[in-house]
Amino acid sequence: MANFAIGKIKIGDNAPPLVVAEIGANHDGDAKKAELMLHEIAATGAKAVKFQTYTAEELVADTQRIITWGSTGKEQQERIGDLFQRLSLPREAHADLFQLAHELGLEVFSTPFSEKGVDFLIELNVPAFKVAASDVNHLPMLRYIAQTGKPVFLSLGKCTLAEADTAIATLFENGCRELCIMHCVAQYPSPMDEMNLRVIPTLATLYPECAIGFSDHSLGTTAAIAAVALGAGVIEKHVTLNQDSVGPDHWFSLDMTQLQQLVCGVKDAYTALGHPRKRVVACEESERKTSVRSLVLRHKVAAGHCLQLEDIKIVRPGGGIAPQFLDTVLGMKVSTDLAENTVLQWEIFK
Repeated sequence: MANFAIGKIKIGDNAPPLVVAEIGANHDGDAKKAELMLHEIAATGAKAVKFQTYTAEELVADTQRIITWGSTGKEQQERIGDLFQRLSLPREAHADLFQLAHELGLEVFSTPFSEKGVDFLIELNVPAFKVAASDVNHLPMLRYIAQTGKPVFLSLGKCTLAEADTAIATLFENGCRELCIMHCVAQYPSPMDEMNLRVIPTLATLYPECAIGFSDHSLGTTAAIAAVALGAGVIEKHVTLNQDSVGPDHWFSLDMTQLQQLVCGVKDAYTALGHPRKRVVACEESERKTSVRSLVLRHKVAAGHCLQLEDIKIVRPGGGIAPQFLDTVLGMKVSTDLAENTVLQWEIFK
């Protein structure tokens, strides 16, 4: 898997998974709420945060289309143009928010939705760009982003493998050298039975020059932690101050307590992966000595006695001759008097 960094954070082989807290639209267009979210995110132990940089005009032509959002029984309807206009983060708020993120020790970047957005973020010296799943087919913008030379996170939601391959090739052919491709199911929330996390090792096999991540829109933290076990080196997750807030994304996002649990869970999952070689690990040594079975004398025997099957039992503790050598020791002569329950060692036959 590729190795690169965004700011001071390493991504790829031998690097702990990075948790990216996706603020998205959950600041509700309010820069003050975004500031509060940055403080809360930093307190969870997360190391990176992401915004979205867009205007309604950059996203949709059918601004009057009615969409429905919200959890079951709490659905609301709204014109899509009004929604994007209401939830967009003002351009003038970005610089102060990015500066605050840096002061809090967070790497901060954003998802642009136009070439103008790319230019604007370049002026803010972002360490990377995120490409939304909706823009996998937006090859002109992919070329534009690639030519910046910045690392790219590419979400592969609602696209075919062929479309993903074209997008990845477009980025590489136009100057991108540091790419993290993010498995993603673009439904909000995405159902567990359609998460298809086994795509993650498939992507790692198909694109060994890329880092692999997971942009998770499912409820809770289970899928994200499972993704780490399957090799994801980046986990992106929507976060909110309050899941009951009014807005299209709050209800399926993690609150700050859950984000902290995710940060800890991802760290533990990565630590638990350990080494691929099967071996006795340090914490097992004492158990191996006390609980593994050995060849043990049923009763005392005198020096010169040739051991017979009836002389031996196979019980704990460990540390003696292993049971696999039972046939070997049968008929062998002991060199000294031995008491009942003696754990047999090879030295007694010398």
